[in-house]
Amino acid sequence: MPLFDLEISKIKAAQIQSIINFHAITPHPQTGKPYSKRTLKGLKDTVNSIFKLAIENRVINFNPASSVKLPNTAEPMKRRAISETERQMIIETPHRARRAAMIMLFSGLRRGELIPLTWNDVDFEEKTIIVNKSVEMISGKAVTKQGAKSKSGQRTVYIPQILVDFLKNEKRDSLLVCPSANGKLMSSTAWKCMWESYILELNLKYGDFSDCVETGGKTPEKSSPFKIPMMIEGFTAHNLRHTFITMMYFAGIDVLTAKEQAGHADIKTIMEIYTHLDSDFKKKSMGKLDDFLSSSDFNWVSGGVSDIS
Repeated sequence: MPLFDLEISKIKAAQIQSIINFHAITPHPQTGKPYSKRTLKGLKDTVNSIFKLAIENRVINFNPASSVKLPNTAEPMKRRAISETERQMIIETPHRARRAAMIMLFSGLRRGELIPLTWNDVDFEEKTIIVNKSVEMISGKAVTKQGAKSKSGQRTVYIPQILVDFLKNEKRDSLLVCPSANGKLMSSTAWKCMWESYILELNLKYGDFSDCVETGGKTPEKSSPFKIPMMIEGFTAHNLRHTFITMMYFAGIDVLTAKEQAGHADIKTIMEIYTHLDSDFKKKSMGKLDDFLSSSDFNWVSGGVSDIS
C-alpha cells in the first residue's frame, strides 16, 4: 500500500505495519528473496525518524510508527564469508570503494565505525586502528558519536601487514580515511552510490557474460542504457566483517581475542560464529574419508587387511 499521496497526519500504524509485513514475505524483484530482518529494521527506523522529526516541527502530535513490530516471518540476516577469489577481486581492482573494502575485510570494522575513521586513528608502526567513534544515520545523514557502537566496540584493532602496506600507499586527500566524493562524512545515499558502483565495476571485470542472453554473450559497457545483469554474487560491508572473523578462526585466534578484535559486546555472538565454522570444517574434513574410500588408494582393503584394532 503506497503512502505517497497521503498527508503525514493521516498515516496510520496499521498501514505502516502492512508495508513491513508485505516486504517480510514478498520476494524482492532483484534478489528473489524477502527483505532480511536487518533491512526491515532499517526501514522501520527510517520511518520512525521521519515521524519524530514531524513531531518536533509540530506537524503531527503522535508517532504511528512507534507501535509497529517486526514480523517473525522476516528472513534472518545471513552471514557469508567471501571466497578467496572474491578477496583477490578486492585486492586487485582499483576503485574509490576499494579502500573501504580492504579495511573492513582485514580489520572487521563496521560501516558505522569506518565512515568517521581518520588517519590519526591509524598507527602504521604499531599496526593498529583505534576505534573510538561511530556514526548514526539520521534521516540519511551521518551524525558522529564519540565512542563506538557499544563499550566493547571502543577498541584497538591489530591489523595485518597486507592492510598496513595498502594504506601506506593510499593518497590522503582528507582527514577522513574514507570520505565522500566532496571530502565529508558519507551519507546513506553516498555510501549506497559508491558501493553499487563498486559492485558494478567488479561485475563487469570478473563476471562471465558468455551465456548471458540479455547482453548477447558480450560484456556490456559501464554506460549501457539497459540494466546490467549481475553475473557475480556481490557482497556487503557485513559480508566483509564476517570474512574477517572467519579468517581469525582459520588462523587459530582464540575466541576471546576474536571477540575483542571484532568489538562484540557478548562472547555468545563470536562463539556462535566459531561453533558454526567448526561444524562446517569438520563436515568437510570428514568428507575426505568418503573420497578416500571411493578412490583407488583404498585397494589395499581387498588384500585381506581385516584385523584393525
